[in-house]
Amino acid sequence: CMQCNDSPCTTVCPVSATYRTEDGVILVDAERCIGCGYCVVSCPYGARYFNPTASPHDEAFPALTQGTVDKCDFCAHRIDRGVVPACVNTCPAGARTFGDLSDAAAEVHRRVAEGAARPLRPEFETEPAVFYVGGGLDAFEGA
Repeated sequence: CMQCNDSPCTTVCPVSATYRTEDGVILVDAERCIGCGYCVVSCPYGARYFNPTASPHDEAFPALTQGTVDKCDFCAHRIDRGVVPACVNTCPAGARTFGDLSDAAAEVHRRVAEGAARPLRPEFETEPAVFYVGGGLDAFEGA
């Protein structure tokens, strides 16, 4: 999920299950989600998926989330505690940086400000909050 500032997924949800937190993270309320899939179709990045409907005995998919839509939420439960997302912690190459883009002291702010990082597919005009550094971006940008 690109955690877009102008996120199509939040505007198409008929039950407001998809919403933005004060800190800009897009979340899905599984208790409200009706699994209609509008948000899946509206996401230009293909970042949403359906949780399968599993048997009540399948512990991999709690009953609360079966038949609903989900996506990356930057490990909101971790960032609420001041801990970076798990993908940042576990990346063996140290290739992921996480922080507040509005904090001038944050490494992520510096990298974006100096032009070292850029979003995927800016032509979608969704104002994503996820940025990428390095070669190979042209393949993702439709070039």
